[in-house]
Amino acid sequence: MPLRSRTAVTHQDYSAKQLKLLGVYGVSLLIIFVVPLLLWQAAPTKALAQVDWLDIATEGALFVLGMCWLMVILSARPRGRVTNLLVLGLACYCLGCFLDLLDEMFVVKAVPIYNWFEKMPTPIGLVILTCGLWLWRDEQEVVNRQLRTREQFYRQHHLTDGLTLLNDAKTFELHLTRQLASHRPLGLLMLDIDHFHQVNQRQGMEEGDRLLSEVAQWLSSQLRSQDLVCRYAGDSFVILLNGAIAPLVSTMAEQLRQGIRTLGCHASVAWVLPPPREIATEYPLKTEALGLLLSLNEKMSQQKTMRGRGCLQEGSQQERL
Repeated sequence: MPLRSRTAVTHQDYSAKQLKLLGVYGVSLLIIFVVPLLLWQAAPTKALAQVDWLDIATEGALFVLGMCWLMVILSARPRGRVTNLLVLGLACYCLGCFLDLLDEMFVVKAVPIYNWFEKMPTPIGLVILTCGLWLWRDEQEVVNRQLRTREQFYRQHHLTDGLTLLNDAKTFELHLTRQLASHRPLGLLMLDIDHFHQVNQRQGMEEGDRLLSEVAQWLSSQLRSQDLVCRYAGDSFVILLNGAIAPLVSTMAEQLRQGIRTLGCHASVAWVLPPPREIATEYPLKTEALGLLLSLNEKMSQQKTMRGRGCLQEGSQQERL
């Protein structure tokens, strides 16, 4: 299946989940707001002379704005504890605004449970909403650290891989050229999933896409905030380690090669360092960047060839035994 078609299927699945989530929350909110209407049926309506239309306008505006915030949260956030707290807090706040609005139209003092039923939702909702916003802040700090490893503050959505949500090879070349121009030390890593075609053949393209997405998320969580990871091609990922020296790059390569096994797969990892600066400045920066990527590809090809030969030798030895 082409990458664009697989990306469309992924977006369709996400949209279906969002619609299901909206349906669950929508039914819950409907129940919450229907209850006071049923209770208020026994209360007489106010005469037009008693109605304060300014209060109705302001309290109605607060209710509408609260519901708009609620719809934004429901449409923009995935399911989880933070989303539940935000939705619950906003729902209580909206319920409080709704009860204040009903109070302007009905004489509800005679309703036995009026005193606590009208006054409690708003403060309770604000407390819950505050807790949700605090947890959202903590969540956003983690997301920002991961985004820095994906984008490095250069966001161009047309240069983003639709499956892994990482930047593509063109964007990586741009970042590499900019880093070379800054004359700061750096290292390049390439990670290539071993026998990925077998995953597609045996388990299907959807399982292969899921694995690529998991590897992308895992790499983003393992790298430092100043590093950058991009999807290079197919099942290959390329990483730019800023401020790196040879021992750090080799250690990181080995850690990634060992750590990716937790995802149920194996990978080959190759790395290179740029040549000394006095030699590198003889060439244009873009040419130097392309040369580094070419050298990285050659090292990866050599490593794949050596590992393939090793597997063949092991297989022949087992046949002899």
